[in-house]
Amino acid sequence: MSSQPPWTDPGRTAAQRVLPAALLDLALAQLDVSEDVATRLGARDLLTVRDALEADVELVSDEDAAALRTALQDALDDGLRRFGAPTSNDWPTLQAQLLGPLDDQDRRLLLATVGLGEPPQSRRALQQLLGDAELEDRLQRVRATLLRRCAGLLGRLEDELHGEFAAGDGVLLPGHAAADTLVQVLGAACGDPEVGLRLAAFCLPHRCHLHRGALHGVSPRRFRELMRALPTLAPQHLLPMPLAQIRDRLREQGTETPAGVLAHVLRTELRTAIELDADQGEVAVPDPRKPAARLQELLNELGAPATIQDLTFGYRERFRFASRARLLRHLSDDAAFVRLGPDRWSLRRWHEGELGEAAELIEQTARRIAAAEQRLDVIALLEAEHGADKAWLVLDQLRHDPRVRALGRGEACAADLPQSTVMKRLQRAFRRAAGDVVKSRFVQNQPEHQRRLVARLLEHNRAFVDLGDDRVDTLTNYPFNAERMQRLIKLVLDALQERAGYAPAATLKELVDLTDLGGRWLSPELLADILRRNGPFEVLAPAIVALKDLQLPSILTRSARQALRELGEVVTLDEVLRVRPDLAPFRECVRELLRQDPLVQSPDGRYFVLA
Repeated sequence: MSSQPPWTDPGRTAAQRVLPAALLDLALAQLDVSEDVATRLGARDLLTVRDALEADVELVSDEDAAALRTALQDALDDGLRRFGAPTSNDWPTLQAQLLGPLDDQDRRLLLATVGLGEPPQSRRALQQLLGDAELEDRLQRVRATLLRRCAGLLGRLEDELHGEFAAGDGVLLPGHAAADTLVQVLGAACGDPEVGLRLAAFCLPHRCHLHRGALHGVSPRRFRELMRALPTLAPQHLLPMPLAQIRDRLREQGTETPAGVLAHVLRTELRTAIELDADQGEVAVPDPRKPAARLQELLNELGAPATIQDLTFGYRERFRFASRARLLRHLSDDAAFVRLGPDRWSLRRWHEGELGEAAELIEQTARRIAAAEQRLDVIALLEAEHGADKAWLVLDQLRHDPRVRALGRGEACAADLPQSTVMKRLQRAFRRAAGDVVKSRFVQNQPEHQRRLVARLLEHNRAFVDLGDDRVDTLTNYPFNAERMQRLIKLVLDALQERAGYAPAATLKELVDLTDLGGRWLSPELLADILRRNGPFEVLAPAIVALKDLQLPSILTRSARQALRELGEVVTLDEVLRVRPDLAPFRECVRELLRQDPLVQSPDGRYFVLA
């Protein structure tokens, strides 16, 4: 008998000479393969690993070979990891490792969810196709299979994410992953830098969460808690606020958050700017951009003209709150926008060619309106001959023409056309009265068909001032000409911008009294009413003046609603303030806002509950 060792026997195959007998004799049925694969291999007399290695290629299909290869990898993975065996960065190998353990249905679902080699489908589309319950069960099955059969690959992914989150303070953006990481390799192979982030969020939901294309190093539950808590902890009217203070507040609520995640959510969701302070470090400050700049950004993202409804919803989605009327005011006042229809708006730079072609028509229409002695319906005048789109384009340009005054609803008149007959009559009546009048009695003495109009003019028109106690007067009886009014508005505007955007009218009066604009005749209530009618301000009871762009009433209403939602029962205002102590300085304002809120019920004005 030869003394040559068996592994050197030239008659043996390479696998027989290298692999141990225990592995070669291992039954395929003992590996983690499906029953169908084991049955097909057994039908071809392939019962052990030795049989599979020595079999002809034709006896083993590609699908069975992939399943067998994955099962062997799973069986050897823990042992190979001890030797530091590197994981391949080759895309075909990675693709086989990810898709090999899955059957056809699960493989298609993973491709549709993550977007491996094809555009990802939204969860809503998958729910419509499969139903919510079935979709959730199948996604859990796919995730469980990957965690069981690709433990080495997903372990590497989790280790790499740990380093990426450490480098990015808890946030990983598309294209920012280090070279040779799985996220970078998958993104480069698929031509989509987000595909690796989507795979990580799907396979490791306990470790990360994908939101608006950024991977956050917190679980989905923790991210939802952050999104619920942050608007109440850092409202716009309390900014600026150090990020460290916000993190401390979150920690007190049990919502521990990495600094990068907090800063990213503040920027992208609450549209809060982050500035670096020498003493306090990173500080959250109100977004310095004006609403017009935000609307331009929104239209640029849409890439096409949009209706005011779409703009309002889009603005609310990105910036949390929006008023249709306020957005319309900004769209109308800023020359960067152009109106294309009753509710459609666009960016002017997209229509330079059309505006050039319509220049002659715009000039002809402006001359016709300036020569007319009455209001004209511009849309009806031009629509039949030139089309609705061009008619609205002309009307939009006329609002910037000094010869024309836009009256709304598609109408315009000459800029020097005398006042309306109603305003003439009201001013004559006030001159006869030679002073203030009782507003309620004055309105009742008007013709019945004009009472509503007169009441609205007395409430909002700049020609009048409200003295309180149901009395109203004309502004001409007070020392505010155009120059003094401009100085007053600038003084108050600068004062509010240096503060948090709001201040009591009594505080502003003290500031005005330091100049020649004030005096004993100017009460805080009268000052607040003059500012409300003539400047970019709004007044909250009792006599708190705030910048309109701050949208303080909406902020206070939303915070109070959230408190009522958390309490979940009929409560007093004191109980609301205990839950939201930041509302305490606005106690009476909140009371009035809750009484006026259609979503809040208050039979007696003392107790409140969400409807």
